[in-house]
Amino acid sequence: MRNVSGIVRAGAVALVAAGLAVGATRVSGSVQLATAGERVGLPESSSVLVDASSLVCPGQQRLGATGLRDVAGTVTVAAASPDSGVVTGAPAGGTGGVQLLGGTASTGLARTGDRGAVASAGVRGPDVVVATANGALAPGLVATQVWRHTGDDDRGLAVTPCQPPSSDVWLVGGGAGPSRTERVIVSNPGANAVSVSFEVLGTSGRIDAAADRSVSIPPLSREVVSLDAIAPAETAPVVHVTATGGVISAVLDDQWILGATGRGIDDATRAASPGTDLVVPGVGTGGATSLRLANPGDSEALAQVRLLTDKGPVQPDDLRAVRVPADSTLDVPLPANAAALGLGIRSDQPLVAAAWAERRATTADQMGDFAWTPATPALRGVAGVLLPGLDGTTKRLLLTAGPAAATVEARFGTGDGAKVSTVDVPADSTVAVAAGDADSVWVVPTTGAVRAAVSVAGVDGGVPFFSVASLTDAPVRALSVPVRQVRN
Repeated sequence: MRNVSGIVRAGAVALVAAGLAVGATRVSGSVQLATAGERVGLPESSSVLVDASSLVCPGQQRLGATGLRDVAGTVTVAAASPDSGVVTGAPAGGTGGVQLLGGTASTGLARTGDRGAVASAGVRGPDVVVATANGALAPGLVATQVWRHTGDDDRGLAVTPCQPPSSDVWLVGGGAGPSRTERVIVSNPGANAVSVSFEVLGTSGRIDAAADRSVSIPPLSREVVSLDAIAPAETAPVVHVTATGGVISAVLDDQWILGATGRGIDDATRAASPGTDLVVPGVGTGGATSLRLANPGDSEALAQVRLLTDKGPVQPDDLRAVRVPADSTLDVPLPANAAALGLGIRSDQPLVAAAWAERRATTADQMGDFAWTPATPALRGVAGVLLPGLDGTTKRLLLTAGPAAATVEARFGTGDGAKVSTVDVPADSTVAVAAGDADSVWVVPTTGAVRAAVSVAGVDGGVPFFSVASLTDAPVRALSVPVRQVRN
């Protein structure tokens, strides 16, 4: 161990977030250091339940962008911790709370102290919203934002899972076309200002104008950046957002009006980091679909794309060898498929990926809606999504397994009750489970590697509305390393 001036005080805390973003969780403990080779009296490390967690929601996505038209939607944010028995090792008792806070003043919007109960609030202004939980309710915290607008060309639905903060976010979404606007909403949930920079990849390489754009975001605030301002007319953008001096949350809000025809709206949330073996779960079906790939490396990537269907893997010939140029993006049309669908992507170079799907009316001007679904990591613990104000819609849980079969416990909450099902997912396949009128969906993997998403669909005035929410691990556990006082 290198020489360290001074004394390390007992009671300091060392925290390694177990698969979670820094700043998303907290756990109490002590830190104990020892000389090389010495076995100390206290345990060297332990995995413990977090006692504080936080998730960040974007707030009113289409308000607050300089030079762009404001479009207010009906926005509802909901947060909850899972019912007793969902989180392995969590005691049935204990006290704690779940709270929604909004704006720079951290105004309390809603609160609950009951396990499994939902704290829910409407959001009207262009403010960052943070869901927090402490004590016994911190493990397994989930929060979701629902944006809805009806009655005109701005209509659409966006079901957006609130995210743990991070210093590095990849967003896949947007495109060129008349009246298509993309806004990158970057939220700073911390107590210090954060500097944020942007990198945009496109079909012809990196966008030079984006590299010159950076913003400073004050504490408990957000900044809305027009993607058209930094990557004008780009047909297939992929945005890399990085933060210095803190952590942030970011979504890409994508709205498209083609002439006088509303094509829809959705939020592109954080995609899995660049990798050579990716899975996109819950790809929407029933309309046109495509896959967007981004290659941030300096060598061309050769990728194989398989359809992971409810009948097993399918390998279309034209997706057997997909070439993605270095520093570039590529949109790949997908064959029509009416069944449950996920995508498996293997490449010789790390890629970023997300799927796009739309549903359109078959009459009149064919208005519709669309959804972006990013590649996500396999679930390891508890994941969930809340579905406030979505009565009368069709909801499905979409589960996609990797090379090995998987099993999950799925909980569909309705009011004060929950229906629990064990779902088997064959290898390289996708299984769809009807969620009925559930207002919450929770997933706990028990065997194998599985990805999950929840789709929500309906019809308003003859026009489809549609969104897909990807599930990622909720904050549950952290690694606490005990350290004792030593001298030089």
